[in-house]
Amino acid sequence: MKRRLSRLAALLLAAHGAQASAQSAPDPAASALPKAHALALGVARSGIVRSILVRDGAHVEAGAVLAQLDCRPLEKEIAFRAASLAAAEAAFERVRNGPRPEEIAIGEAGVGVAEARAEEARAALDRAIAMPIDVAITRAQLLVVERDARIATAQLLDARKKLALLRAGSRAEDIAEAEARRDAAAALLDEGKADLEQCSVRAPAAGTVHVVAALGEFVSVFAPTPLVQLTPDVGAE
Repeated sequence: MKRRLSRLAALLLAAHGAQASAQSAPDPAASALPKAHALALGVARSGIVRSILVRDGAHVEAGAVLAQLDCRPLEKEIAFRAASLAAAEAAFERVRNGPRPEEIAIGEAGVGVAEARAEEARAALDRAIAMPIDVAITRAQLLVVERDARIATAQLLDARKKLALLRAGSRAEDIAEAEARRDAAAALLDEGKADLEQCSVRAPAAGTVHVVAALGEFVSVFAPTPLVQLTPDVGAE
């Protein structure tokens, strides 16, 4: 009877030991799962931390803005560049489209006025020439009339050439220059926007964040300091 009880106790101890070993053994499937590593996220500019847009321990999606530096001077510069681009685009459109019909009409009216003045000045000169010198007109007066006639003729020539330029429209060189100025303004604006993007910390993947920086803290590119740590979701890296 005692031998049977001893054997039964031994069997119970062996079964309990096997169960405990099975529970303590690592699960192969669990050990095969990838482990997510925390990512230290910072910025490529120096500045003061202006805002932290997430709570410590919060879950964020990829692309979410986590923190921002104080880049207000750069924001004003971008606004100025945007206005410069708008002005350059308007100038390009004006040069490409050429003068409006109303501008040509004004040029034609200017030529008409110049023609009338030139005819009047020429008639006054003819009358002065027909007068005997030092009797009906002095030599000095004749010189003044001749000068007025030359001025009126030059003004008529100027008005006709300006009208011809209006009718010819914009030159190809002027259009190319205006287009280059527009493209340069657009490139400067894109450069400013790219610099402004460096003032923000974005999540490269979905995951859980741990806030490291504090509001008002100064960070420098010469001493890189992470602002946020991100632990990506499994499979999100």
